[in-house]
Amino acid sequence: MLKNSWLFPAIESAHLCGLALLVGTIIPVDLRLLGWRGFPETRPTRWTRLGFAIMLTTGPVMFFSDMPRYLANPAFRVKMAVLAAALISHCTVRRNAVRKGSGRLAALLSIALWTCVVLGGRAIADFDI
Repeated sequence: MLKNSWLFPAIESAHLCGLALLVGTIIPVDLRLLGWRGFPETRPTRWTRLGFAIMLTTGPVMFFSDMPRYLANPAFRVKMAVLAAALISHCTVRRNAVRKGSGRLAALLSIALWTCVVLGGRAIADFDI
């Protein structure tokens, strides 16, 4: 029902806005850790948490709208695995690196993982079976 209505594109758009908030507030911190001084010294903010909350709300809605499609989609499975790795890294390795003000490897890992999450989400439409 949801996938064939105007609601699905609206929910998907909100999901992308949440992704932009989440990743858009994480990457500048990572770039700062890599030594790019053009970014203000900052920590993840309420915008990061808001982006995560939006994605955590809209993602399952989209998933449950067509579970068989997503479960059969290899890009979706890869995205979920990389998302899990990105969240674990963000909450452990990267958080400690930000506190210490160092962590080039943690920043590179974070950028790589979040980039893969974004690309994996985009690939879902391309790998429909």
